[in-house]
Amino acid sequence: MNILRQILNFRLGWLIILGLVLFGLLTVQGCAPSAQEITREPGAPPPSKLSPAPQVGHPAPDFTLLDLEGNRVTLSDFRGKVVFINFWASWCPPCRAEMPDIEAVYQKYKDKGVVVIGIDIMEPEDVVRQFVRQGGYSWTFVLDSTGEIARDYRIAAIPTSFFLDKDGIIKTTYIGAMTQRAMESKLAEAMR
Repeated sequence: MNILRQILNFRLGWLIILGLVLFGLLTVQGCAPSAQEITREPGAPPPSKLSPAPQVGHPAPDFTLLDLEGNRVTLSDFRGKVVFINFWASWCPPCRAEMPDIEAVYQKYKDKGVVVIGIDIMEPEDVVRQFVRQGGYSWTFVLDSTGEIARDYRIAAIPTSFFLDKDGIIKTTYIGAMTQRAMESKLAEAMR
């Protein structure tokens, strides 16, 4: 009986340790459960026949938000340009990690008809302004102070990025932090 109790205690101890290790791994994973790439499925209806939805092949849901200077920024005003939308927050380590690469992409493509919009989710304007200033980031930043646009786009993890073609159709999305190379690949799809 004593041996049985020792075996059970030993197994229970290992189960607890295993549980803690798994919890730790999930915790350090970041703000997104995993990187995920989504593209339009073959045979899907043409975008002109679909209503706005945060899905590949659909027109992107329109929005109007204030930028850091208090100006209104409306997504549909950028028709005719390729748009890279990035949902983020300053407290999110993977979001912060990809910011220098977004800046590099913005600098490389801003004169080629590409617009980058960073949508900060529910943070105070002064926090976002300070983060952007300290990082030296120069693309368009808007504030989703209520989280309404994040809900409209069904954001479950950040960072999440959407790549829209010149007609405002979502060509591809990406959940998780991206490298400059991955961003450029997604932009190439949207520019086709």
